[in-house]
Formats: sequence, structure tokens, C-alpha cells
Amino acid sequence: MLNSRFIIFTLVLSAFALWFVFQQTSQKIDPSSSSLESSGYSWQLFNSTTWQVDKTQNRSDSIIKAETLFYDEAAKQSDFTQPRITLTQADETLFIQSETGHSVNDSQIELNGKVVVMQIDKTRQNKTLKTEHITYNPNTQIISSDQHVEISQPNSLMTGTGLKADIKNNHYQLLSNVKGEYRPDSTQK
Repeated sequence: MLNSRFIIFTLVLSAFALWFVFQQTSQKIDPSSSSLESSGYSWQLFNSTTWQVDKTQNRSDSIIKAETLFYDEAAKQSDFTQPRITLTQADETLFIQSETGHSVNDSQIELNGKVVVMQIDKTRQNKTLKTEHITYNPNTQIISSDQHVEISQPNSLMTGTGLKADIKNNHYQLLSNVKGEYRPDSTQK
């Protein structure tokens, strides 16, 4: 179940990266606006919501909200605040949120400040990942963190410092100070 959550997480972050690329190519803003000239950004969005609806049988829909989004075309990077990402599939929903985020070269995404990833699925094996920082590279499909990471499920809690997840090979690893706690359900025998 932990592996599938990271796969979904990868899909959501990939959708977020694609959204940035789409925004870059579809919107050409006149930089003569005084707010754009003073900020150094090519374009800005405030209180934005983007929907992506998958019409195939895979049915993977996403909603991306951000309080602010600033993009610099020359540097191919963006800064955003209060990102909220929802990815819905047939059997599960994934919620990702943080206080701030940043993309570099339209290929690496960093989420910072109270990063929470929640996976809710039909089997009710809900999982929550909490940390202060996550880096995702959609080209290599690597998710990493050098911060304290907490992964909780209804009957267990795993913590550690640092995370490295190779999405292509389904290999996930808490890097150091790993601790686990299992709490048996009192209704099970």
C-alpha cells in the first residue's frame, strides 16, 4: 500500500509539472504590466484552480489549487504558495498540500513547510505522510527528503530521517533513525 501511495504521489506531481508547462506555452502575458516588471516574473496567478479531467478508462482526475503562482520563463522556474493537489482515481484519492513550493528548470518540484500527503482508498487503509520538505524529479521519478518523515496508517506509524523513493523500481526507503510502531486492532483476534 505504501508503494501505491508513492506512485499516485508521483502521478500528482507529474500532473503539477505538466500544468506548469501547459501554462508556460498557453499564456503569453505582456510584461509591460508594472507588477510583472517589478517582480521579475513572466506571469503571475492568484487564487488559481486548475482541473484536469481524464476521459480514458483509467479515470485519473486532478485539481490543483494555489494561492499564488509566479513563473519566470527565462529561468524556467516557478514559486507558489499554499499548493493543494487532489488526484482522484477509481479506487483512491490522494491529497497533497504544503505551505510553499518551487519548481526548477520545469523538471524538479520542491514542496516546503508542513508537507502532508494523504491517501484514501476503498479498503480504508488510509495513509498519511508528513514532513517539512520533499523534492520530486519527474524525469528520474525520484522523490527525496532530508527531513524527518512520518508515515502513519490506522494500525502503524513509521518515522525516520530522510526519504528516498525510486518510483520506476518501486523502491522506497527511510534513510536513518527509522522507528516503527504497530498497534493491533482490538477487534481482531
